[in-house]
Amino acid sequence: MKKELKIIKKKKHIIEALKRCLERDVYSQVSLESVAKEAGFSKGGLRHYFPTREELYVALIESFFNQIQRDQIGVVQGMDLDTNDRALITTLFGIEKFLLDKKNMRILINIILYGFEDDKIREITRKFIRNHLNLYTGTIKDLKNNGSDTDSEDQFIARITQIILLFAGIIEYIDPINVDTPKLIEFILKMYKTD
Repeated sequence: MKKELKIIKKKKHIIEALKRCLERDVYSQVSLESVAKEAGFSKGGLRHYFPTREELYVALIESFFNQIQRDQIGVVQGMDLDTNDRALITTLFGIEKFLLDKKNMRILINIILYGFEDDKIREITRKFIRNHLNLYTGTIKDLKNNGSDTDSEDQFIARITQIILLFAGIIEYIDPINVDTPKLIEFILKMYKTD
């Protein structure tokens, strides 16, 4: 068990080194050698834990997206909230992760770009986006109290929410104007409401 924990710790250390590299450089310029150097490993030492560049990126994506999902789900667990407050808090948290954390946005952009070149990376990214979509769809259903709208309509609103958050984050990263987060949240929540 102790050996397994050491391996997990070393893998996390290497993944953090990859994140730092992606904060500075574009994914296509980040090599196993540069990650190894950043992590304080030899290239062979890094390959012991991640034999290929693809495996290293898969581990990064899983780590990155799993943490976002755990944080987003965990933010409302154990809180006595009505559905409006729950929708507001989960939406706010999504905005915080994608819009305000510029390091995460740069890593996310790099992952998306790499996904255009590698089917395995694209598939893992697609799974995250779908899980995130399902989380928003559930929030929308809760907010609407399972009104007369169909599942496909709720999913459509959830997708629009994802698009707004992702592109708001990308645009704000590239050309910041300090978007008023509460106003953006209010705008998004208006889409959830039914009369």
